[in-house]
Amino acid sequence: MINPPKATKAPAIERKAILDWSTGTVTDYDARRVVDNSLVSTSNMVLEQNGVIRPRPALVEYGPQPVGKVLGEIFECKVMDGMTPRFYMVAMMVKDGTANVYYATGESANWTKIEGRDYDAASPAHFLQVRGKVLILNGEALSFIDTTTWKITSFKSLKDPQKAPLCTLNNLSGSDFKVYYAITANSTVGETAGSPVAAQSISTQRDLWSDEQKITISWEAVEGATGYNVYMGVSADGTGQPELYMIASGLDPTITSFTDDGTKAQILSRGSLPSYNSTSGPKARRGTVVNGRVWLVGDTENPYYVRHGGDYDHELDFSPANGGGFTPVASGTKEVPIAVMPFRKGSGDSTVVVLTQGSNGSGKRYHLIHNQLTYGSETIVAWEVMEDSGTDGTDSPDGVVIHNNSLYYPSRDGFKTTGTIPQLQNVLSTTQITATIKDQVALLNTKSMDKAVGLAYEGRVYWALPVSADKNSQVWVLDLEHKGAWILAWHLSVDWMWLYNDNSGETHFLILSNNKIYQMSRNFATRDDRVPFMTEAKSGQIEWSKDGRDWARLIQVVFTLLRPRGTINFDVSGYTEDGKMTWRESVTITTNSIPVGFSDLNRGWNKPHGFSKLVGTRHNVDDDRDTVDVIVEVDEDVQWFEYRISSTTSGVDYAISSVVAEYVGIGIKDLS
Repeated sequence: MINPPKATKAPAIERKAILDWSTGTVTDYDARRVVDNSLVSTSNMVLEQNGVIRPRPALVEYGPQPVGKVLGEIFECKVMDGMTPRFYMVAMMVKDGTANVYYATGESANWTKIEGRDYDAASPAHFLQVRGKVLILNGEALSFIDTTTWKITSFKSLKDPQKAPLCTLNNLSGSDFKVYYAITANSTVGETAGSPVAAQSISTQRDLWSDEQKITISWEAVEGATGYNVYMGVSADGTGQPELYMIASGLDPTITSFTDDGTKAQILSRGSLPSYNSTSGPKARRGTVVNGRVWLVGDTENPYYVRHGGDYDHELDFSPANGGGFTPVASGTKEVPIAVMPFRKGSGDSTVVVLTQGSNGSGKRYHLIHNQLTYGSETIVAWEVMEDSGTDGTDSPDGVVIHNNSLYYPSRDGFKTTGTIPQLQNVLSTTQITATIKDQVALLNTKSMDKAVGLAYEGRVYWALPVSADKNSQVWVLDLEHKGAWILAWHLSVDWMWLYNDNSGETHFLILSNNKIYQMSRNFATRDDRVPFMTEAKSGQIEWSKDGRDWARLIQVVFTLLRPRGTINFDVSGYTEDGKMTWRESVTITTNSIPVGFSDLNRGWNKPHGFSKLVGTRHNVDDDRDTVDVIVEVDEDVQWFEYRISSTTSGVDYAISSVVAEYVGIGIKDLS
């Protein structure tokens, strides 16, 4: 009797599904080392929803276009009319060889020149707003825009005191010791250089004076002075002039004398007797406003000075008379202050943080902490400098971003974040965040990193960076809503990025590129100013087992797209017995309406046509599950596979919802 063969079950078809790309772009690992939900290459893409990958928004012209070459920042200014805000943009532009400041709203047809001053046509500008005034910072003497009149005001300089003060002694005749005096005059924004120093011989050390022992000093009035400051120094052995430090500030401008009774302590935090005149306004390139107080860095004559404005109602008084002044930070070292901003200590206490530029890509951070010191009946306000732990400064002052109580900033050896680690409360810790893209960081032009610009918006940090170029040539995106995933790169030339709240209440993400102002927009797809841009998302090598030894019969790869349109290309490559092979498909999806973004659900979609090996149905446009499945047939034995999705034409939009490989496992294959 012949026994019929037993029927065997067909091998089970298995699925390997990639459902999100929340690990982002990983460029520093070999293709076999990356995890399945990462991409080894992306171009002009962004993460959305819970990890789907989609083309970035397009660039569309916005608002009035520049009338000349923009120098530095375009600044959003808010002016209150009672309780009604009105928003403007302020920028410095070079027209016909002259730099001037202009303002406009996003709804304006043109920029309006602000009269009052011309500026250096080679110095980029930054701006600060405080008390209805916009400060202009470009390395020249400080000036400001009065937003009630839209006029520029420059500060009038005072003449330096020309004569040493006259000393009159009370019960101190003798010559065993010496005391030295000088004075300065204050303007509304600064302080003159010190007067010549008066050296006075005395019989008793200043610290040991009795109630009857005093010195009255007097001086000639300085025209236009708003107050005077007295500086003093002592010499124990009567030889060699010591450093003079302030003992009195903001004296009544109508009184030109002061009596020193020995009880006034030197205010060491104010610095020694100034050697230059700042009454025309301090010189600065960047700054910030912290709790209503202005802080400035970038004084070319005194690069280590961090200047601060005065108390309430004296915000633009940088003299000691009303709480202003300066604090030397890292004086004389290789650490030069280049960025100042509001931050905190590890304990959460608010401070002013200063980032410095060192050498070899390193630097340091310093905290300025407000202290009140009492000496006798006097209360002295001092800003204490505290060096933070670590050597983490930056070469990119415009690239420093604060987001969710943490600092994010470029550093030459990688991008870093400074914040509090949950296990280390009350301690600020700095972490490098570019381990997965170190090869791309190495391409940054270190000589041009001062041009880098950063912006935080809607859970992402955007950086415009000079990648193998002498100007910003790419935008890198750090997606903090997707656990710090990087998406590289947007191929854009960007000189500045900012947010602008128009006067209808809408926020615009704006970019200055090639001296034109654009907004990031979903109203158009894959085109920048009418020029198409390419998109790409490429995976690493996806294997069937952890050790990569197993083979499988790859039947097909199914790409599920959300609301696609335009021409989209699909490549699947695999390693076969004959080496690497590639299978390609391309689909074109059209609509019967003008191009719109995903968020516009009021426009109809036509059914897709022109598909190659395409299955699936289109749902109603009002249905959030509107999807298309694109199938790439393979039917080969492969050890691993990889895929690439791309486009090169305008009008393309899609989100990759999933990539599913259908296969039959083979196990280890003998290729001998």
